[in-house]
Amino acid sequence: MSEQSGRPEDQDFRSENDFLAPLNRTSKKQMKRWWIKTTALLLLVVFSVVLLFTIGDLVSAEDTPQLRFVQLIRLINYPLFALLLSIILSYILVESFKYAWMLKISTGKFYLRTSIKTMFLGKYYDGITPLSTGGQPFQIMYLHKKDIPRGIASAIPLMRYLVSSVVMTAFAAVLLALTPHFVPGRIATVALLAIACVSLVINALVPVTIILFTVSPVLSTKIMATIIHVLYKLRIVKNRYATMKKTVRDLREYSEAIRMFTRKTAQMIPLILLSIAETFLYLAIPFFVVIAIADVPPTAELLVQILCLSVITRYTSLLLPTPGNTGAVEATSSLIFITVAGIDAYLGWVVLVWRFLTYYIYILSGIGINIFEIIRSAVRSRRQRHISGSPPPEQDASE
Repeated sequence: MSEQSGRPEDQDFRSENDFLAPLNRTSKKQMKRWWIKTTALLLLVVFSVVLLFTIGDLVSAEDTPQLRFVQLIRLINYPLFALLLSIILSYILVESFKYAWMLKISTGKFYLRTSIKTMFLGKYYDGITPLSTGGQPFQIMYLHKKDIPRGIASAIPLMRYLVSSVVMTAFAAVLLALTPHFVPGRIATVALLAIACVSLVINALVPVTIILFTVSPVLSTKIMATIIHVLYKLRIVKNRYATMKKTVRDLREYSEAIRMFTRKTAQMIPLILLSIAETFLYLAIPFFVVIAIADVPPTAELLVQILCLSVITRYTSLLLPTPGNTGAVEATSSLIFITVAGIDAYLGWVVLVWRFLTYYIYILSGIGINIFEIIRSAVRSRRQRHISGSPPPEQDASE
């Protein structure tokens, strides 16, 4: 591997564009499909914003209507808002360092810039796909395009998902147990807490199954075969053999990733610590939004309360398979964050700022990058045709 092509940071940005939709579109039909999906996603975001302010008005007291934007700007605590932005930056860096550390222990090199791009790529594609399932495949392709060996490129996103899932599950179990002690027991909160507990159990099955398959593949395969057979009888699964084959293949990929990294047990400790820090920062972001925007005094009790509410919001919204759980998060958080004292008039803005900094910003960045690359690709293609003197490519007959 040459020095010029061996370093991911030194490669041309075009290698990333080989697979980022819609960066290399050759068909107007594909372009049209991307624009339709993007427009639909943006409309869903707009609907979610309207929904959260509507719910905010309904659940707030009649004498405390939602603040207008001009009023909010005047009331923001700007030093605390700067702290909020530093927390967001810390979250991004910690999340990126997880990829950088895994690249370090698997390749011997610390690729921070590549890791940051990998993190943003995962956030964007997780945000535009139902159940947040789209990020890992594109991260794997991106790392491989950066001359990371295929096995390592596949193992890193899978291992990151597994460790983060285990840490998040542990955090969530503790916080859900603490919820009755720190969150007022309103009817909506109690109902959503019950839903969140069920969702936690369902989502915990994934990392538990992966670990069980790694420890005992024969036993876990028999269990999966039984479950899929029952789902087939209930007509939930259409093709049990294809489903079983795909499930076993996916489990093998995860178990291989685990084996690759667990051979270096001591070097896995920083990854676990980074995952703990990343999970805490992610769940604590609404706390910093509240103290910066809603003028609520910061206390340890308030921090624990909002951590509990963050977990309820996360696991309740996971049951609605919209891209990035859009709509579900806004509705759920509006219903339960009203339990924070003194937040009534700020509720819509608190949820909006929180979602913008943790979700909308990744979507808008991804759309912006895609549009930029569409324009750049068209300009380069036109220049190339002008230099070569060749006529424009013929349109596809199907178009």
